Amino acid sequence: MLGVAMSFTAPYLSLFGVERAGMTPFRLGVFMTAIATSGVIASTAAGRWSDATGKHRTLLLVSLCAATLGYLCLCVVRDYRLLLLVGIAFIGAGGCALSLVFSFSRAALPASDDAERTFASATLRTILSAAWVFGPAVGALVLAATNFYGLFLFAAASFAACGTIVWRMREPRHDEHATQHLMARPTSGEVAQEIGAESAAQYEGQPLTQAEVQPGAPRDPATLPPAATAKAKARAARAPVPAAEGSQKDIMRAIVALTLIGLAANATMIVLPLYIVHGLQGTRIDVSIMLGLGALMEIPMMLALGARASVLNKPWWLAACAAVHAVYFVAMSLAPGVHALIPMQILNAFVVAVTSCLGMTFVQDLMPSSPGRATALFFNAARLGSILSGVLSGLLVQAFGYRGTFLFCGALALCALVLFAVPGEHYPKMARAVRRYLRERSGKRV
Repeated sequence: MLGVAMSFTAPYLSLFGVERAGMTPFRLGVFMTAIATSGVIASTAAGRWSDATGKHRTLLLVSLCAATLGYLCLCVVRDYRLLLLVGIAFIGAGGCALSLVFSFSRAALPASDDAERTFASATLRTILSAAWVFGPAVGALVLAATNFYGLFLFAAASFAACGTIVWRMREPRHDEHATQHLMARPTSGEVAQEIGAESAAQYEGQPLTQAEVQPGAPRDPATLPPAATAKAKARAARAPVPAAEGSQKDIMRAIVALTLIGLAANATMIVLPLYIVHGLQGTRIDVSIMLGLGALMEIPMMLALGARASVLNKPWWLAACAAVHAVYFVAMSLAPGVHALIPMQILNAFVVAVTSCLGMTFVQDLMPSSPGRATALFFNAARLGSILSGVLSGLLVQAFGYRGTFLFCGALALCALVLFAVPGEHYPKMARAVRRYLRERSGKRV
């Protein structure tokens, strides 16, 4: 239901701002940025409170009620200042429902290992994509039949239905929440304890040293018989090795790259409906086809990536994702008509699937000892991209038109490609090469 509500509103909110509220592209950008900024603040506060208390259901209900009120207000409000107030107080606050749904599901649906947890998140993300397959098309039909009043009324009813479902669900207890987040792989001490217990059972009667009497202390390999020593080595080889922490530069490079991809993707969500309807003289049904096809293609990609996420080379896949994103934007800027845009949505689906399934786990791999902070960094990168995309997309459309905006987004994707594909130690060499090239072209020192 949350996916249906979002798919009804996100594609047509920019059209509403231009066609019904009379916003200029710049004012529309400010409006979208205000909503995104409010969502970041609300999500950050809600995430900290829910992590501290282990309670997600109450905040999720509050955010869904705020979204319901916000879209009810959009049915009647047309003044720009009042729209800004509604966007900040209700729609932005309701935007944190998405992250709260995922944190609530993580607490309510325990997973035993990292691979299972990754696949569970990918499956939930796939359900959200499934709602986007038919949501924009139904939204276009509702918009054609009842105008924006009926569209936002239907969206408010969907948010309310989602809230009703959550209200009838059970809140996991705090101790369950803590247990699920602390469910860990066997530690080396646990493995050693198991080895010691097994050795004691098989070689009962052998004297134990004082160290071996301590709980969890392994027996000295020198005192174990050869068979027990071999078994201990085999178990130690199977024991998980803690992942190495990534450097601060690697982490920052990944976050900046994901922010650039999020900025370009959010700018597309704002500009694409306007480009189709006003730039290429298409219809709102065309908008729904584009978004629905992309969501449909995301589903098998997300399931496949979620099932294989633990063995994939994440930096390589993310670099390939950035390259595909750049190709997508160049193709969008060169499209002769609406029908040429339809097959290009497969490229966009690949980008969404890779960043959704592998982006968060890649940041978590760089920060294995701080999974909570890593997850927050990943979501904040996407939210920062959405904040920047609002005003930036409005300025770019006014200055360069729709096609120029897509080319600029393609340049952002190329920057993300460099950040993912080129190790940090090569950047000084690249900078020197660029300066040398500029000096040769200009004939003077740069």
